[in-house]
Amino acid sequence: MKKSSLFVFSWFLLSCVNAQRIKLASVFGDRMVIQQGIHVPIWGWTSPGMMVKVEMAGYSAMAKSGPDGKWIVKLPPLDYGGPHELKVMTGDTIRLTDVMVGEVWLASGQSNMEWSVGMGVGNNTQEEINAAQHPDIRYFTVPHKTSVVPLADTEPAEWKLVTPESVKHLSAVAYFFARDLHKHKNVAVGIISSSWGATSAHAWMSAESLLQHPDYRELVRSQHKNPDDWLQVVQKSNWNDAHRDSLADLCQEGLKLGVHQPLFKEEGWKDVTYPVSNEKIGLPWFWGVTWFRNHFEIDHVKGNNFSLELFLRGKKVTLYLNGTKFADIADTEQIQHIKIPKSLLKQGRNVLAVRLYEIWGTGMIGSAASEPLIVSEKGERLLLSNQWKASGIIEPSIPGNQGYYNQYSVQFNARIAPIIPYAIKGIIWYQGEGNASKAFQYRTLFPMLIDDWRMRWGQGYMPFLYVQLANHKNKKLTPVDDQVAELREAQKMTLRLPGTGMATAIDIGDPLDIHPRNKLDVGRRLYLSARKVAYGENITHSGPMYNGYRIVGNQICIGFTSVGLGLKIKDETYLKGFSVAGPDHVFHWADARIVGDSVWVNSPKVNSPVAVRYAWESNPDGNLYNQEGLPAIPFRTDEFKMITQ
Repeated sequence: MKKSSLFVFSWFLLSCVNAQRIKLASVFGDRMVIQQGIHVPIWGWTSPGMMVKVEMAGYSAMAKSGPDGKWIVKLPPLDYGGPHELKVMTGDTIRLTDVMVGEVWLASGQSNMEWSVGMGVGNNTQEEINAAQHPDIRYFTVPHKTSVVPLADTEPAEWKLVTPESVKHLSAVAYFFARDLHKHKNVAVGIISSSWGATSAHAWMSAESLLQHPDYRELVRSQHKNPDDWLQVVQKSNWNDAHRDSLADLCQEGLKLGVHQPLFKEEGWKDVTYPVSNEKIGLPWFWGVTWFRNHFEIDHVKGNNFSLELFLRGKKVTLYLNGTKFADIADTEQIQHIKIPKSLLKQGRNVLAVRLYEIWGTGMIGSAASEPLIVSEKGERLLLSNQWKASGIIEPSIPGNQGYYNQYSVQFNARIAPIIPYAIKGIIWYQGEGNASKAFQYRTLFPMLIDDWRMRWGQGYMPFLYVQLANHKNKKLTPVDDQVAELREAQKMTLRLPGTGMATAIDIGDPLDIHPRNKLDVGRRLYLSARKVAYGENITHSGPMYNGYRIVGNQICIGFTSVGLGLKIKDETYLKGFSVAGPDHVFHWADARIVGDSVWVNSPKVNSPVAVRYAWESNPDGNLYNQEGLPAIPFRTDEFKMITQ
């Protein structure tokens, strides 16, 4: 043993003498958090055949770099705490400081996971930002990039402490999840954030995994045979991403036409009643620029100071009064109080023009709870007209290929593969909107994604927690088949995999926007799932879950699990959201009542019920909860048909 140790030490010294520069993978850095309680891989690159030594918290490990210069060591399981210094030594020495040991989670998915705190989390956004002083919550955001092949490393980035300034750029769902977890566990929490709006599951899966799916097998094979065409699509990513936040400035058609000028003729424009939105003009998930105009009259102009009070939601909103720009507002979702120069207001007719830029969302002007006002310094209030004019699309298409980031495997290759096998506790995932049109396929695709990631991380049944899609769109007057309901069903079915947990958002969505601002409750419900699934606590972490039924005469009795302290009706005197069908498979709204841990359902229109559905639409009225305040999970007892494939 002594001779062996001496040989290894001599080899290490010889390596140091001949070594070249050493590099760590970009995911490692000052202020990072390392997962407690499991072996911790540390890796990077140097010259081929070199010995590398890593030291931290009194432990050390050594490895030899391979022919490609890559090396990897594994530190033994570490106890929570810190700050520590991590040293990586060969010819050069890298020192990482303020390294904490705690809990690390990967946050991934599409826009609802990417949605940052600074983009708005409801009426208390600024309060949440001001209170975000948590030096033991740190995060690393994997830079936006796509690739047709798996990358060895990400673009350079930094671990950041959560502060009022930095939290504006952190995923809101991930932040609220981490905040609750940090408070509960009293340890440092690290978030690795890797999400991208408007992406489907196939973008986050490896090509090897997709080859196993019958719907993707031939596509993957053909594109690997003809990579040039695919490469040209994806190569547009650098241009698109570099200009993502400034694309609005590249679309000047409306300004060239003089849409902001008071004498512009609104021929062919749509009449819209306040509050106005892209949704009202048929552009619910629009990426681009729209214009809105409001004509109002002023009898007299007194005083020197005026302000416009107007609720605005958009990526970038530019305001013009009588042809002159007076405000530019970015990432807004609140009532704005905007100063208006007195010189812009005129006695008689005035025209307010609003240029609204949105990225895959529903831009809005006004809300049901506010009025559009011009207020003078003396408190005089002028109500703008409730009648607005809307342009539709007059700008040219946003330059570039918007779908480059959603090609198969490009997100996995550039933003997941390079961070594997960084030691993590588990994954939180918010995605599915991009697959709603193929819910039946998602039944197999989503579990394959989970299996793919778990296999590559090599941490067994690593906890995988995900969000069931939120309520959205208009409510239906009669029971209908619904593709979003079917997608939620596919998500629920994925609970068959061990180590998974689902946080439903069925009651905290936004009918006007696919991006609901209530990310606090989403994060909290994921945190409850983590306590149960990842940390083994005996808590009620989910709302009531369907657990079978029996038919008794003209009634159906529905059983539930996860009832906690009992079932309850929220905010009403009667249950809503249940429908029943007879042998004709036509569903009718049903009467429902709670009996113990069950719900009994019937309808006067159905004498011989055969099936029950609950909360089975995009924006359901369901109000069944458990006493812990968690909503019942949507379900159906039938398998009559699928409207999506």
